[in-house]
Amino acid sequence: MTALTYENLLAAIGTAPSLPGARCKNRAHIFDPAVPGEDPTTVDARHTQALGLCRLCPSLTRCESWFLGLKPSSRPTGVVAGQVWENGKPKSERPPGRRREAAG
Repeated sequence: MTALTYENLLAAIGTAPSLPGARCKNRAHIFDPAVPGEDPTTVDARHTQALGLCRLCPSLTRCESWFLGLKPSSRPTGVVAGQVWENGKPKSERPPGRRREAAG
């Protein structure tokens, strides 16, 4: 893990896009990924609220363009650009593997 220094902080802030009217402003806590020990129900509630704000955001397209322009290893986790992201991929994406058997 990289040590948090003033220079690292400035570098991270410098990568954030200008998003006029962004609905996430001053609400970062609901967009953040789960913290260790956090109740999954609480995480889902936060993320549902964040997703609702994203979908109505006037900066959604710019946010998505910025996010997808980052290397997957540099992408933040949590709710970004109207999706929940983990490890550079949408959380809803299933990992490669066996297909589900048809129910019935």
